[in-house]
Amino acid sequence: MIPAHVERLLPYLFLLALTCIAVAFRPLLPVDETRYLSVTWEMYLSGQIFVPTMNFAPYLQKPPLLFWLIDLAWDIFGASRVAAMLVIFVASSLVIWLTTRLTKTLFPRRDDIASRIPWLVAGSTIFVIYSTLILFDMLLTIFVLAALLSLLAFAKNGNHWHAVLAGLFIGLGVLTKGPVVLIHVGAPILLYPFWRDRQAGLATPKFFAGAGLAILAALIPVAIWLVPATIQTKGNFVYDLVWNQSAGRVTGHLHNSHGRPFYFYVVLLPIMLIPWIFIPEVWRLKLGARIRGLIDTKSPDLRALRLLSFSFVAVLLVFSAISGKQPHYLVPMLPFATILFGYFMAEIPPARLRNSAFVLLAIFGIGHAAASATAFRREDLMPLAKFIAERKNADWAVAFDYQDEVGFLARLQKPFESTDNPEEWLRSHPGGYVIDKSKDTGTSEQIAFRLHVERGYLVVLKGQH
Repeated sequence: MIPAHVERLLPYLFLLALTCIAVAFRPLLPVDETRYLSVTWEMYLSGQIFVPTMNFAPYLQKPPLLFWLIDLAWDIFGASRVAAMLVIFVASSLVIWLTTRLTKTLFPRRDDIASRIPWLVAGSTIFVIYSTLILFDMLLTIFVLAALLSLLAFAKNGNHWHAVLAGLFIGLGVLTKGPVVLIHVGAPILLYPFWRDRQAGLATPKFFAGAGLAILAALIPVAIWLVPATIQTKGNFVYDLVWNQSAGRVTGHLHNSHGRPFYFYVVLLPIMLIPWIFIPEVWRLKLGARIRGLIDTKSPDLRALRLLSFSFVAVLLVFSAISGKQPHYLVPMLPFATILFGYFMAEIPPARLRNSAFVLLAIFGIGHAAASATAFRREDLMPLAKFIAERKNADWAVAFDYQDEVGFLARLQKPFESTDNPEEWLRSHPGGYVIDKSKDTGTSEQIAFRLHVERGYLVVLKGQH
């Protein structure tokens, strides 16, 4: 029998094990992880707060909150991947805790549900993957959950300070990943008539008025950052982040917007059921009969279930209609699905959930250990970074769409130049180097270094002295 206090800590120790496995066996993955840490590195070097840079030029595609937090960790612990992962670990831990808090708020007399939520979050395949990556989505999920908890408090007591607090969390969500937070929080707000408590909750017009106040409050943290950033970039930040990024992803016109078909997310939904679908008791739950019973008895639980399910479906439809799609865009909706699972799996023994999670942890660890000697080698840019770092005083240029993949890894302190003609650039920079991409190993005598990567080779061409 595991003591209660140890049982409460186990999901977080499970998360810590995931993090250690990822750091030990997996390199920083290009292009996203390498780019975001390089952007953070350049902010760390320059002391620039408001305008992130990529290859030492303004990087206008993402807000800075994640970069700020990692820089803060680096100020304390020194610039390293481990210190950056500490930020992601804390964010992921808060996702577990806040999802449990949301469960207790929606189902206040159902400890049987809340007690299962930490394992249902920590042990889900999506969480296992994205809680170990340096991306924005776990941090964004925190602010979606915190905003929703504040809005639920406002709907219950009408205290406008809760609406203001929700707005501040929405604003921090904007500082994390831009206006996309409005989709995640906007769905439960707009669907309020379907889940409001008609006996004790606020009338719909009053709730919407409070939601309007929340949106106004959201402008406060956004303005603190965006006004100086706009002044420094002469308005380019607003155009690029709000219009070029958001509208470009919606239409698919943005470069690398990851355009995919409408049904992309629907096809991925079964992943949310892993590993729980392999628990035998899950197949004996008789969900259809239970749902009909809830409807027939007009259970008070229906309000919370409508909030969770309607919001999830609404966000899914909106993101499906947007041309640009990536699996992690729906990570902030994972808590909604998890609580729904928890409601209908409340009779599954917690030990079953815990054991399933640890099986997934074992698969994760064995898979990473095997991949470290195989697939991950083609993602590891450290050999190239070391080659560059040993020659960082030379002139360097890139001849491809460079996304700052090696800025952090090589601890660069000056930008790479860009060239469309490596031969001409090398002639004008004796002793310089050009990094290029090639589909084969190449036979040129100018090749000073080559690295086999996912889609070919990265080669370093050396000029003559």
